[in-house]
Amino acid sequence: MKMKISKRCPRCNAKTPVSMMTCPNCQLKFDKFNSATNKEAKLAMANGQKDQVLMRKGCPSDVKKWKLLLIAIFLGFAGGHHYYVGRYKTGLFYSIFFVIGLTNAILSAVLKAPISGDIGQVFMFLVLIWGAVLALWIIDLAKIVMNHFKVPVSIYK
Repeated sequence: MKMKISKRCPRCNAKTPVSMMTCPNCQLKFDKFNSATNKEAKLAMANGQKDQVLMRKGCPSDVKKWKLLLIAIFLGFAGGHHYYVGRYKTGLFYSIFFVIGLTNAILSAVLKAPISGDIGQVFMFLVLIWGAVLALWIIDLAKIVMNHFKVPVSIYK
């Protein structure tokens, strides 16, 4: 097994030795970053202080992985897991395309006839987008299981 000799700073992406406790470029304290919470990040984002929010792989202490995974399984196609961690814009993206895809599926079932022409091309485009969002949902599930799902955290109190 390979030993890690360096790590990347989550703020400035500088390569630093594993033994360092503070990033030499941006002065981020790694132990403070590791103990940061999602609740503080949600408050900072709500107050328009996005510069105080960093993305962290894995779940901080106030986000339960099992809860995140259950929400992702049952509501992930509509962006529920993004809403849970405070990534509201990404959740809204998932929700909008879920509604578009669902409407598209219902209209296709109601019409029960092949749709052709310009309307058919629009339907096919919407199906492709819906498929892309569903693929992103499955990728998010894999990221949650492997602790690579990025959760916003704030190191400022």
